[in-house]
Order: sequence, then structure tokens, then C-alpha cells
Amino acid sequence: MKHTFRYLVVDPPEAGEELTLSPEDSHHLARVVRRRPGDEVELTDGAGRLWPAVVVAAGERTTVRVGAPRPAPAPSAVSLYLGLTDWGRVDLVVEKAAELGVREVALMTSDRAGRVPGAAAWERRRERLDRVAGAAARQSGQVWLPRLRGLVPFGDALAEIPSGEGCLIDPRGDAAISAVAGRSGRAALLVGPQAGFSEAEVARARESGLVVCGLGPAVLRTETAAIAAVTLALAAAGRLAGRAA
Repeated sequence: MKHTFRYLVVDPPEAGEELTLSPEDSHHLARVVRRRPGDEVELTDGAGRLWPAVVVAAGERTTVRVGAPRPAPAPSAVSLYLGLTDWGRVDLVVEKAAELGVREVALMTSDRAGRVPGAAAWERRRERLDRVAGAAARQSGQVWLPRLRGLVPFGDALAEIPSGEGCLIDPRGDAAISAVAGRSGRAALLVGPQAGFSEAEVARARESGLVVCGLGPAVLRTETAAIAAVTLALAAAGRLAGRAA
């Protein structure tokens, strides 16, 4: 199937409008994927709206002509609560989660979390994560950008997740992620920090109706566990069989 590249827009365009892409998107279209006038692309606002477009001019200021909006695929119902870890690892997880089509990524505090950033520091970091997610969505052609949240306390995360829809990822678990995500296509995944979850947190998760799921015998880093868990959940929910667009 021919791949159609998608680019983010801030405001919904009008059919027939000629729109200039951002400098980053202009460079990507003209220099990276080498599209030319007459080639077809798509525009999305990252919130599920989709517009076909045709390249009018390609270069430092790429211009496209917008077509009538068309239906977009529904978002996935897989979300990720990620334990605090190094910012570089957080960047990697957000990038891959956006590429794969995760609906939400929440940075989570827990018993064994390291230094917890203040609200102002988190807001500054979220601006970077928004850019990381946007670039990843453009690369992968996702219509939905993941919602980014933080900092969510572990107890609040448990309270948000309906019983039977959550997986706490931990080596002490013996259930499969597919047992949760495969039922309804919905799954909230909790991945701990590098030091993992405490015994008390595992017990609280079970009491709250979460399933404790393992990822095999290997001890995985936070970012590896998060990406593996997301992939397994999306596959069980039928979201990796091909792009539904």
C-alpha cells in the first residue's frame, strides 16, 4: 500500500485553501521524502481530523492545496502511565508511543521514583515532549497525537483506571497483557521507574482491579518495558494489523 505522508496543522483549514507548511514540515516534505508539485499528502490536527492535500510548491516554503475533510480512523484505547526516569528515556518512550498510536502518556510518581521535578520544570519539559510527539506522528502518519500528562501520583493513576482494564507491568506478574487488551481493546499500562514498583504498590494495584503482567524472564529497563508493553497491548487490541485510513 502506498504511504501517504501526514503533516500537522494548528488550525483547521478550509477546502480549496492554499496552506504553507511549517519550516520543519517543508524541509521534511521537500528534502527528506522528496515530494514534488502534484504529489498527494494529508493534513491532520492531531485530534482525529484529516484533510487530503496536493503539493503546489515544494521547498523552504512548501505550499499545499487543501481538499475536503474526510473520516479519520478512531483513536486507540491504550494508555501508558510511565514511571519517572531519565528525561532522555522519557523522550524515547514518548516518541515510540506516538509512532505506535498510544492515546495517552502520563508521567507517574511512585514510591521508588527518583527526584520529582517541580510543576514549572515539568511544564517546560512537556513543551519538548509535545515536539517529540509531533515529529513522531508526522513520521509514522498517525492522525492522533497522544495526550501528555504529568505528574500523576500512583494512587491517582489507580483511581482513574476502570477495574479489569489496567495492567501493572512487573516481574512478579504472570498474566499476559493480551488477557486485558484483547477483551475490549482497552488497556491502561503502568510501568515503574528503574527501581520498579514496591511490594505495597503491587498489592494496591491488585486490590484496585489491575492485573499484574510480566514481560518474560529478563529484567528490562523502564523504556524497554514501556515500548514492549505498548506494542503487545496494541497488537492484542488489533491496532497493529495495518493503518486504518
